[in-house]
Amino acid sequence: MKLRTILTSAALSVGLALSAGAASAHGTGMMTMPNNGQTVGADTKVMHLMFTDPMQITTVTMAAPDGKTYKINGPAANQAVKTWEGKLPKLAPGNYNIDWRGMSPDGHPMNGSFAFKVAN
Repeated sequence: MKLRTILTSAALSVGLALSAGAASAHGTGMMTMPNNGQTVGADTKVMHLMFTDPMQITTVTMAAPDGKTYKINGPAANQAVKTWEGKLPKLAPGNYNIDWRGMSPDGHPMNGSFAFKVAN
């Protein structure tokens, strides 16, 4: 098992355990990878949205430092998942913002955002 897989699994387990108490009826307990504010390498290829309850993700966009906005592709919007993995375009150094929209298990629209930095 690769170190990255082990770290991802460990981070998911810890994050879900910590956020379980904060989860509401709307299934808002979540974490992201990269984490909000994290600095990553330019070789980062994927991002994750991880929820305590299955979530239907409908849209994920990324604002890049060059001013462009990219649609991040992942599992289809009609699939409710606890972990959503999106493939990132090639990353250049700078600051990135991710915005996501989806639907909670009880049918409420949900959204969120986080930011990360790609190191030089």
